[in-house]
Amino acid sequence: MSEPVIMTNPARCRDCYRCVRNCDVKAIRIKEGQAQVVPELCILCGTCVRSCPQKAKSIRSARQDIMTAQKEGRKIVASVAPSAPAFFDMDSFADLEKALKDLGFHAAEETAVGAQIVAEAHREYVEQSRDSWPVIASACPVVVNLIEQYHPDLIPHLAPVVSPMMAHGRLLARKYGDDAFIVFIGPCIAKKMEMYDESVAGGIHAVMTFLGLHEWLTEAGIQCSPVPEFIEAPPQEKARLFPIEGGLVGTARMNTDILESSMIMASGLKTCLDVFDDIRAGTLKASLVELLACKGGCVNGPAMADVKGGIYLARQKIIEFHARNRHDLHVERKDWPSLERAYRDRKVHVPEFSEEEIQEVLHRVNKFTPEDELNCGACGYSSCREKAVATLRGMAEVTMCIPYMRSRSESLKQVVMDVTPNSIIIFDNDLIIHDMSPSAEKLFGCRQADVEGKHLSALISVLDDFVSVRDTGKPVMGKARRLREDIMAEENIVRVEGQPLMVAIIRDLTKREKEREKYKAIRKETLERTREVVSKQMRVAHEIAHLLGETTAESKTTFSHLAKLLDEE
Repeated sequence: MSEPVIMTNPARCRDCYRCVRNCDVKAIRIKEGQAQVVPELCILCGTCVRSCPQKAKSIRSARQDIMTAQKEGRKIVASVAPSAPAFFDMDSFADLEKALKDLGFHAAEETAVGAQIVAEAHREYVEQSRDSWPVIASACPVVVNLIEQYHPDLIPHLAPVVSPMMAHGRLLARKYGDDAFIVFIGPCIAKKMEMYDESVAGGIHAVMTFLGLHEWLTEAGIQCSPVPEFIEAPPQEKARLFPIEGGLVGTARMNTDILESSMIMASGLKTCLDVFDDIRAGTLKASLVELLACKGGCVNGPAMADVKGGIYLARQKIIEFHARNRHDLHVERKDWPSLERAYRDRKVHVPEFSEEEIQEVLHRVNKFTPEDELNCGACGYSSCREKAVATLRGMAEVTMCIPYMRSRSESLKQVVMDVTPNSIIIFDNDLIIHDMSPSAEKLFGCRQADVEGKHLSALISVLDDFVSVRDTGKPVMGKARRLREDIMAEENIVRVEGQPLMVAIIRDLTKREKEREKYKAIRKETLERTREVVSKQMRVAHEIAHLLGETTAESKTTFSHLAKLLDEE
């Protein structure tokens, strides 16, 4: 058995720490932002499974083991917990028995048979062991885990009696032979580990939850249908009431009057811890304490999560089922299997850390004085010091401190907003301004306080790009345009993923545009002056050429006349 009972789906675990907050024994380790159940610390109450808002926790399935046993030709026999009527739509046990047989089970019987003899064994032990008063009932495996792992000093108060599941499993193994594969079906996750406990092992081969069976029946297209059966005379046993508060005491025919002090019946882990304190202090004078980890009893077990209605509706269904079903559950004393069991100290000792080590962790989250320790519990721990110790143990991470991370996030955001040269505006889908950087205040000549909550048109006159990003989701990147008459800018507009917000990062091009216009003017003036100079030079050249032309012509005439005179001579 290497696979853990409770597993976490990393893709669904979202840093909410809800499982840590709800775990009474803090058996959840946060590593790299993921919640992991630590088996040696877990008491398998299932609180983390039912409290996870993302359904990231799953329970190990027994279906494959059962199907393998079926293929091997073994007789699959079901032991069905007495809380079944609160989960399945059934008038009698025969309804569920038929559905299980249609699924391939060889037989199915009520665990209430085991509950009956376990209750009687508790009564006998209480009567014979006054030195152990108050005796703590051992039927709930979570309570047993809680004592063995966290309160081993109370082990002497635990009744050395197996649970109804183990008692019934041993009866079924004796009845159906060595090739029987006994499957307990119930609302409890802790049963999946109880079957491996070395002090009780044997008799149960697999544990399936009601949820697991329901899924299997649904996939197979099988429903619980009413089966006519003969109703016998009412017996005295109340074992079918075992899964509700007072069920064990009532089944044992002990006093169930809640106004009497000899019997204590309580449910819920926090209540159990209060009872432990009273037993330890010696102030509780009861002879028997029936403790159930789940509030309201097994009818509120972790595998009952999908049941419609609350605890009291489930309790009502159990009582009504008991009234309708009168089959005798009695087992003769001589036919009882061995019901004895032992317990062991399984406490995991927490290492001690120095005050300097604790302070070093606290300082890492900016907690330098007692006033800095908010003890808000958001991380899942009741105090900042407790969380610091958990961090030193490797059970928690520094970043789990939500006030610190928020402060750090806001600080980093403010740094970015304060130092960026570009203007940043944050606004929602209605184009309502939420925040802006100091550079944006300077660009638009306003204060954030004056425009926060106002429409973006209070700053920008041309909004078509902003509307386009909102409506299409496509970002605008590096687009230069005039936002209003006096501001030329480069726009970068994007949506914030998963939020109705958008961010505009605006680079001011106004100065650059003015310099460009100035350059154009200088260029134009230079070209005009160059044109004038060239024109003037052309006129001078033309005049010089004209004068040279006249002089040349005169010289030519003179030379011609001189040559003619010489020829005549």
